[in-house]
Amino acid sequence: MKHDRPPRLVMHIGPHKTATTYMQANFHDNAEALLKRGWLYPSIGERVGIAHHDLSDHEDQFVHRKGPAYDDFMRVLQRADRDGLDILLSSEGFRRWKKRHFQAIGDLIGRRKLTVVYTLRDPLDTIYSFWAQKASMGSAPSLPTWMEKPLRSPARATFMNPLREIRPVAELPGVDYKVLLYEEIRRQEIDIYAYFLEVALGIDDLKPTKPSTNERLPIELTEFIRLLAKESSFPTGKANSRRAVHIGLVMRFLFKPEEKARIIETMAKAGTPARRTLSLPRKSRRFTAIERRLLLVLRERMYPRPAGKTLFGRRVATFTYYDDEALREIPEIRELLQAALKKTKKTYPPLAALNMGKRLLVGWRRIRKRVRF
Repeated sequence: MKHDRPPRLVMHIGPHKTATTYMQANFHDNAEALLKRGWLYPSIGERVGIAHHDLSDHEDQFVHRKGPAYDDFMRVLQRADRDGLDILLSSEGFRRWKKRHFQAIGDLIGRRKLTVVYTLRDPLDTIYSFWAQKASMGSAPSLPTWMEKPLRSPARATFMNPLREIRPVAELPGVDYKVLLYEEIRRQEIDIYAYFLEVALGIDDLKPTKPSTNERLPIELTEFIRLLAKESSFPTGKANSRRAVHIGLVMRFLFKPEEKARIIETMAKAGTPARRTLSLPRKSRRFTAIERRLLLVLRERMYPRPAGKTLFGRRVATFTYYDDEALREIPEIRELLQAALKKTKKTYPPLAALNMGKRLLVGWRRIRKRVRF
């Protein structure tokens, strides 16, 4: 497929909790339709099949030009060069990359035009939603601990001040940096996947085929999973993700609907003494200063283009969580924990089968990658 313009590489970099999984599921499901329109969305993921975390996890390999991630990228690039295709990559992990990593990609792709797409969401909603996601996978501390550092120095925290991670890359020569406005897209009831395709790829005739995913669990179930992970010392992290499922999937697949309903009900009723609320003002001087700076620096890169002087709402942000130690003092909660602990043991047959399935799936993805590239 020949173009009258330089070929392109578009990197969708998240961050988390901005409909990334929904978009990745649709990129992956519509890979053939994208290919017919000249875009290669490569199926090279092992850790996660629909995205490119295996590339974003190993950024230094692109600087040193050696390693499995670098090799995979070069195979994708060679196929795209051979067939005259543009390339689309997507991983939330790309947002952690530094200037030198994007510079290394720029050197590798030669005459290809590099476009980076970032989705900007209200920082307070983003940081809470990401905590809830991590908590539902068993790998987050308590909400106050999670919030402590960003709230103490908002301007120095990337979730509170996205310019810290956006600006260094946006200012690189030759990089086309686009910022999608999450709240405005939702306000206008625009499908974010279709809007991404239009803004970033110039495609306006594809609709989503996969529904929205990663729906937030009730806070009662989220906090029970987090507590269960601590009580059981359940393994977490990327190193474990290729060998075993995370504890959130244990809850999803090994607990019956009536068991989850009982957990939610017991946490809501018996857990009342442990329930806490964290309220944060959006009208604070530090919050509005960050918002003004975002508009000043990025307005011309924003889609849809903001018409006013604000990006985010002004209502007080109110978040609910549960206190760990107080929960442990409640007999009904301790009883639930004791009953649930047996399902977190790696020798528990259904969990052993789940983990075996995960290893087989990763192995199959590795074979698929080798066959296709």
